[in-house]
Amino acid sequence: MTLGSFVRKNRPHWQRLETMVAFIEARGPRRTDRPFLRELSSLYRATTGDLAFAQTHYRGTTLLLFLHQLVARAHNQIYRPHRFSSGEARSFFFNEIPQAVRDHLQAVTWSAIIFMMGIALGLSAVQFDERAASIILPNNILNSIYSGHMWTGSIFSVVPAPVASTFLFTSNISVALLAFAGGLSFGLITTWILFQNGFMLGVSIKLCADYGLLGALLAFIASHGVLEISSIILAGGGGFVLANALLNPGSHSRADALAEQGRSAVRMAVACVPALVTAGCIEAFISPSQAPVWFKVALGLTLGLSFWLYLLFTGKAQRRAG
Repeated sequence: MTLGSFVRKNRPHWQRLETMVAFIEARGPRRTDRPFLRELSSLYRATTGDLAFAQTHYRGTTLLLFLHQLVARAHNQIYRPHRFSSGEARSFFFNEIPQAVRDHLQAVTWSAIIFMMGIALGLSAVQFDERAASIILPNNILNSIYSGHMWTGSIFSVVPAPVASTFLFTSNISVALLAFAGGLSFGLITTWILFQNGFMLGVSIKLCADYGLLGALLAFIASHGVLEISSIILAGGGGFVLANALLNPGSHSRADALAEQGRSAVRMAVACVPALVTAGCIEAFISPSQAPVWFKVALGLTLGLSFWLYLLFTGKAQRRAG
C-alpha cells in the first residue's frame, strides 16, 4: 500500500482520536460517558496497529512521527492515574451529589411513600391486634414496653456512648446500603427494606402510645430520627434508580443503562454516609441524655431541614448560571 493510500484510508479515525484526546486533555475524563470511552479505546487500539504498520513500511516519514505523538497522547490519557483534587471534591459534594438527587426526585418520592405505607400499616396492625408487634419487635423490647419502661435506658446505661455510636451508625449504614444495593433485585429488596423499617417504626409508635411511652419515644428519636429516616429514604431512592435502569433500559443494554444511571445512584448513596454517621453519634450521645426536649426537637429539625436544603438547592444557582 502506498503512503498516500494508507493516509487516505485511516485519516478519519486518526482525526477523530485526536479530537477525543484533545477533549479529555481540556476537560478531564470525568466529562466523558461510557460510549465515549468505548470509542476512545477502539480508536486507540486501531491507531496503535497503524503505528506498527507505519514503523515497518514508512520509516523516516512525518506520518510516523505524527502517529507516535498521537498514540503517546492517547496512552497518557487512557492510562494516567486519576488524582482527586480538592476542586473536584468540592464539585462532587456541592454540585454532583445534589444534582443527582434533583434528577431523581421521583425515585426518592416513591421511596418515601413506601416507608410511610409501612408506618401506616404498622400503626393499623397494632391497633387491630397488639400481638402483631411480636412479628417485628424482639422480646426484650416488647417486655420493656409492657412493663412501662423504655428499652433504650438499659442499653445506653451498659454500653459506653462511643461504642454505641459506632454500632449505631454501622448498623444504619448497613440498612441504607442494603436498601441501595437492593435495587439490583429489580427493586424488590429495596421495597422490602423500606417497608420493613417503616412498619417497625409504626408498630413501635403505636405500642408505646398504648403503654404511656409515646412521649419518651418521641423525645428519644427527636434529635436523630429526621436525619436517619431521610438518609434511609434517600438510599432507597438510589436503589430505585438502579431498579429503573434494569427495568427500563430504553435503547441501551441493561449493562449500559445500569452504568449510566449507577453514577447518579452512587452519588445518592454517598450522601447518606456522613448523614448516618452524624445521626448515629447524636443517637448515642444526645438522644438518651437528659437534654431538654425542646433542644432535641430543634436539633433534629435543624439537621433534617439542612440535609434537604443541601440536596435540593446546593449548586442549583451555579448550574443555572452555567
